[in-house]
Amino acid sequence: MQLKYPEPTLYDKDFIGLLASTPNRKAFEGLRRGENYCFEGTYGTAMDFYSWLKKQINQVCPIIDYESSRANRDMLRELCQRVFVRVANAQVDLTNAPSIPWLAEFYPTLTEFYLPFTDILGINGAWQWFSNGIMFPNLQHKVHPYYGAYFPTRTEHLTLFDEWLQRSKPINNAMDLGTGCGVLSFYMLKHGISNVLATDINPNAIHSVGLDLQRQGRGQQVTLLQTDLFNNVDTSKLDLVVFNPPWIPDKVNGNIDLAMYYEDEFFERFFRSASDALPKGCRLVMLFSTFAQAAGLNVVHPIAHEVTTHKRFTLVNHIQIPIKQKPSNRKSWLSDIRKNERVELWELSC
Repeated sequence: MQLKYPEPTLYDKDFIGLLASTPNRKAFEGLRRGENYCFEGTYGTAMDFYSWLKKQINQVCPIIDYESSRANRDMLRELCQRVFVRVANAQVDLTNAPSIPWLAEFYPTLTEFYLPFTDILGINGAWQWFSNGIMFPNLQHKVHPYYGAYFPTRTEHLTLFDEWLQRSKPINNAMDLGTGCGVLSFYMLKHGISNVLATDINPNAIHSVGLDLQRQGRGQQVTLLQTDLFNNVDTSKLDLVVFNPPWIPDKVNGNIDLAMYYEDEFFERFFRSASDALPKGCRLVMLFSTFAQAAGLNVVHPIAHEVTTHKRFTLVNHIQIPIKQKPSNRKSWLSDIRKNERVELWELSC
């Protein structure tokens, strides 16, 4: 299984040095012209410029709703892909840069290379989550997501699933489709489901769950498989398939995006595959959100559309709960969405 890491640049791409003395405006204009920069000096200088760049993009592309937030995000991503840092002997070549053990693990044969600064930020942030672990509601242990494995930052849907498991009849064989960091599998283990198959198209996710299972000494209780949807899966004995699909329609740019955003035809492909693969009586539990509708995006609700139009599945239960989130003065547009958003659990029967 080949894990996925940011692609390193092995040579100096005519980088322009970006130092504390470099005028921010000059660098910004150069980035917009397509020039490539490389930080020199201190890590603090790099962080200061990155913070300034985000504020500058907020002025050029102000965020007033979800659509403008996507445009802002895309502009930041495009410009940041041209701001690099040098890595030498598994260390970021900036004074006072944090030590990131994963650099040696990810690039064991490279003594010198370059990465976009945002990739360094991503690797360092992911290392902290992995090292410290994350506690989720009503789980008795932390989850340690590996680099590139999706983990939820909101938990209302996890609580819904935990409560659903408490009142469900005994389940013998379950599948956690698109497992990410494996949190739904761990809830199922908590409720006594001893035969769980966790799948994901992302190899980093499979690796992540495997490491956590080893840490807990539960490697025999979950079978791991890297695959897309139900390909190469023996579904004949499944009682339950649980799926927390992406909630937001958008273009996909990487592994994490696959867990957050869905492109056209994704849900049609999923439901068609599930209808063909799952045995009669198997339950399909989907954790979803009305974010797209609350944000005013012109899309139909994909699960409601499936239930009312195609009728390949029988609706057993549909639960909605409001979002419990404090309003943010900094992101009023998002707070407005949260006021109308609902998190959902859909229980379907094959």
